Amino acid sequence: MENILKNNQHHDSDATCAAFGFDNARIKEAVSMLGLGAEHGKLAERIRSEIINEKADVFVESGCAALARERSFALIERNIGIESFRKAWIHRLQCYGQEFNTCGYFGERLAIAAASARAKIPLSILLLQHCLTQQMLITEVSVKFAENTSTVQPLIECILKLTSLHLYLTAEGYHLPEIGELRKALENLRKETSRLHQEASIDQLTGMINYASLMESLEHQITIAHKEMPKNQKDPGGNLLCVIMTDLDFFKDINDTYGHVVGDFVLRHVASRLQAAVRDFDIVGRFGGEEFVIIMTHANLELAKVIAERIRKGVMDTPLHLKELTIRVTISLGVAMLRQGERKEALLERADTAMYEAKKAGRNRVMIAKDADDSRTLPEL
Repeated sequence: MENILKNNQHHDSDATCAAFGFDNARIKEAVSMLGLGAEHGKLAERIRSEIINEKADVFVESGCAALARERSFALIERNIGIESFRKAWIHRLQCYGQEFNTCGYFGERLAIAAASARAKIPLSILLLQHCLTQQMLITEVSVKFAENTSTVQPLIECILKLTSLHLYLTAEGYHLPEIGELRKALENLRKETSRLHQEASIDQLTGMINYASLMESLEHQITIAHKEMPKNQKDPGGNLLCVIMTDLDFFKDINDTYGHVVGDFVLRHVASRLQAAVRDFDIVGRFGGEEFVIIMTHANLELAKVIAERIRKGVMDTPLHLKELTIRVTISLGVAMLRQGERKEALLERADTAMYEAKKAGRNRVMIAKDADDSRTLPEL
């Protein structure tokens, strides 16, 4: 970095700016877009003379100490050296905002950013460096001119605008020499974001979607179903939607008898049986504890009853074999079909009520939810 500084002292700023596509018109446009004007040149001069000149070393030492907590800061020490990095930082502070609207100012900062990219210094370190500089300057201005609020506000505004310019030039300078690696980093970021999103939506024990994603999916499917639902639900057309609420029978006894580790195996086993029994496009999620919910689109009540019975029988007929243990499991299920204008809470409540009716009736069975205006006993399949 020290060599970069020495080179930049004699650097052809016009050539650097040209390499990054900055002619005088673009420089003027960027400065104007950020709201920087002649008055900010005078304010920057005051910041240098009254704030920076006496404390540049102190600012940089404090900034380096903060950056040192970043894991990637080790790359600075290995690739350019801490002392060179420190001197470059001091130099930029001493020139802070000086002729910010010139090709020389733009060229130096673009070149330093490009050199940092070639030295494999993470862009995040440089961006954080600018943010730390801004924070330290604003703090110092606020303290020094605490009794003169009319002075503080313009100086802080100037610091914020110059920081925006520095962040902009750093990003631009980083882009050209390392565009391939930046694309790769962006792709890795997309993959990581996708992975984190998937982790956030998946129940880690069973591998099914978790409660939050389940509710989001149900809300979405209900919205679609209401748009396509025929006014008369007896009509064959439209996107009919059913939900099945399931609950393991006597799961507490399993945990008490075999322990929670075995209980977790049982939950995973039941989750796999549920997934095996439904259609490929049905949505199965963990509602909580030992309860699961299946969202079935394009399914009337008769079809939902058939699949619910298939699920019940599949679980009952497939015990879990775990070393010397054979654990037989049954489940109770409640089925409900979406009604006109019904929200997810009411639909789930009807399915849940039907499921508990199945438990009251002896467990290991399927019960169908009654409509809200139907007082008859819920039918058993």
